[in-house]
Amino acid sequence: MCRHVCAAGAIRFEEGDSGVRLTLWHNSCVFCGLCCHYCPTGALSVTGEWRLDHPTADGFRQVERGEVPYTPCSGCGESVIPVPAQLLHAAFRRPTPEIEKLNTLCPACRQLMSIGVPRR
Repeated sequence: MCRHVCAAGAIRFEEGDSGVRLTLWHNSCVFCGLCCHYCPTGALSVTGEWRLDHPTADGFRQVERGEVPYTPCSGCGESVIPVPAQLLHAAFRRPTPEIEKLNTLCPACRQLMSIGVPRR
């Protein structure tokens, strides 16, 4: 969601072999705060450093990077990005143990679980 609301295009996600990489370019950010407002997990926050002056030559060095590693699906073993606990708690006020299992299930296994088909 944060990437979609970023008017400056300062946020990028790339899928890799081991997980999803996040890059945030400070030189492109216009400090609108929409990414923080719409982030369902609270992973981004507004900094008090509104003055991040830097030479143009250093523009693409002013970045934050991170990676969310893949986890094997607990149903079939396919690589998935685990659902952040904050997102489950935002979607379900009081997650039950059954809902907590959604954290490491791929979409296909979630669908099978929702219609009551036993996992393989």
